[in-house]
Amino acid sequence: MSMDVSREHVAPRWLAVTVAALGLLLSGCPETGADCGEGLTSCFDTCQDTRSATLHCGACGAACGRGQVCVEGNCECRDGAITCGGQCVTTASDPLNCGSCGIACGPGNVCEAGQCRVNCSEGATRCGNACVNLMTSASNCGACGNACGDAKSCHDGVCTYDIVAACFNTGQVVGLQAGADIKGPNVAIGELPQSVARMQDVLLVLDAAKRVREAKLVDYAALPGAPATGDAPNQMLVDDPYVYVINSLSNTLLVFRRQAEPGTLTDGTRFPQGLQLQPVASVDFGANTNPFAMAKLGTDLWVSLYGNLGGDTSAGGKVARVNLANPLEPALSIPFIQLPTGEELRPFPGSSPIPSPSGIVAHGGKLYTALNNLDPNVFSPGGPGLVARIDPQSREVRYLSLGDDCLNPGWLAPVGDKLLVSCSGRVVYDGTFTRVVAVEKGGLVLLDAQDAVVATYPLACPEGSGDTCPPPSISRFTVVGNRAYLGDSTAGRVFVVEVSGNQLIERRGLGTGSQPPILACQRSSGFSLVGDIVAIP
Repeated sequence: MSMDVSREHVAPRWLAVTVAALGLLLSGCPETGADCGEGLTSCFDTCQDTRSATLHCGACGAACGRGQVCVEGNCECRDGAITCGGQCVTTASDPLNCGSCGIACGPGNVCEAGQCRVNCSEGATRCGNACVNLMTSASNCGACGNACGDAKSCHDGVCTYDIVAACFNTGQVVGLQAGADIKGPNVAIGELPQSVARMQDVLLVLDAAKRVREAKLVDYAALPGAPATGDAPNQMLVDDPYVYVINSLSNTLLVFRRQAEPGTLTDGTRFPQGLQLQPVASVDFGANTNPFAMAKLGTDLWVSLYGNLGGDTSAGGKVARVNLANPLEPALSIPFIQLPTGEELRPFPGSSPIPSPSGIVAHGGKLYTALNNLDPNVFSPGGPGLVARIDPQSREVRYLSLGDDCLNPGWLAPVGDKLLVSCSGRVVYDGTFTRVVAVEKGGLVLLDAQDAVVATYPLACPEGSGDTCPPPSISRFTVVGNRAYLGDSTAGRVFVVEVSGNQLIERRGLGTGSQPPILACQRSSGFSLVGDIVAIP
């Protein structure tokens, strides 16, 4: 006799991570590409993503031409370039195709902003007969002739991606180009990448294997140094020269300080020996507090304390303040801000939820933290989606309703004077926790400047799609301009939603009329968790 067992399961990040890791172990290694990892191919003794690598596009050694990027194994003109005479050119600065194909500037003249001129305007740099901004030009990034490869953009004179996603299950990170929504190559870094951040020209990768990994921002090549963190590192915040790491199971905040000083740019970095991060201070929030996320407001760091749903729940449901006026001596304020319980959580019939604060953000001088609003007896939503708004001066707490279409809210980010909140939904797994059966009431909610709900974006598979569409559940997300990039915790996808006024418009998703989601963290089987997705400044 067989038994089909399913159960609802909504859990804190560290438990979700554990389940995802278990799925990875159960699924085993793929039959092909095992030496390089999921989705990578061995090319001349290096591991390459032939779906996205410009020098190995579609096959090893098949390089794209100048001005091209690799998209799903095919070479295309990069964003901002068009085809002229069979070549990809940037008409904004190409003196032979200035403004449009075939329009050549006269002898000695230059092309700037699509117009022929006698000289470059103030602030622009002359590269040949092109006038460019070395801080932003993808064809001349930091220096004339230094073209950014793959789907990278030029950020402050450094070639890098606009967005980086941490692929927890595959041990990889992947960069995305915002706007064009082009995926770069997946690159193996660490064991279980949970989050990422930038410090100058170094990419920091928070590894759930209790390390902070370092790589060159320009190409993700590994750098020396991997200082240890606590148990279940969950979020990282960079305030150069300091790095702050939240450890959810160690109940601590660790403070690292960069010891290395930037040198001459060598092979794409000024830190060839890494940042040489050293731990300089720590804060203990107490047993069973389970710090989840942090937000910096002035010299204060505010930390959401999720609580141990499997044990002493009274230690959670709070927000802590850590004064960082002197990062070498962080000062924890007591008492913590206690989030209201009981009827203020609007419990469902028969449920006894607790707040369970997860993501937290500073917005308009206030603090906002998403409340999972879980019943710890069943690890499932015990009430509707709520956000706690906190006045950091008076410590007053007010609960904001996210409407009837949001369960288990988890992450937040400002978009201008508005606030986006993600809803992971009520997730139902099968009895072995290897397949998601359903996700109920997941998506995005948009709050206006008065904290009122003005738009809701439900994220779900089309009706009748069956097993061809894994039910999506948004984990964390990031915002670039007016576009939100949503990380999926079931099948490694990235969905893109645009904020237009008081509307949420799906640009890449599962609905009709939109492009398909970005396949950022793909696996041949089992869960694929986008641990975090972060915009790179």
